[in-house]
Amino acid sequence: MTMNRRTPSLVLWTAMSLWLAGCATGHHNPVDATSNPDKLSYQDVEARRPDFKEPFLRDGVVSEPARFAALTAGTPAARVQELLGQPLQKSAGPRGPEWDYHFKFRMPQSQNYLVCQYKVVFDGAGQAVRETVWRRQQCLDLVGAGRRAG
Repeated sequence: MTMNRRTPSLVLWTAMSLWLAGCATGHHNPVDATSNPDKLSYQDVEARRPDFKEPFLRDGVVSEPARFAALTAGTPAARVQELLGQPLQKSAGPRGPEWDYHFKFRMPQSQNYLVCQYKVVFDGAGQAVRETVWRRQQCLDLVGAGRRAG
């Protein structure tokens, strides 16, 4: 096989194209029809090369799944704060005021943890829970499918 002068450039161009295509398709906000049927938005973590030395890019408060059974539609905002603590972020969402949390749960039969993003959506006045939403199905499964307010 003979190589001409353009072959290395073509190989490099092809490799760069594939890498860029992978980067473009890698960023998305996954929507789970079971745990997040209204497609509420969650904040992503973005890592740049110097950040790779960090052990975790997102961390959460260690919590017990049973704690979430008390959160149902109609729960007052003050009670939510008693149960879950101060939210990481409060914002105005498409369905009402939103409080965002990150929790960390021990995986069943494991010493490993899963960090879960949780959103509490309040009624228009921000006084009572309208619904609660987990970003990912795995998190919903850990706390029990029957624990979703709304």
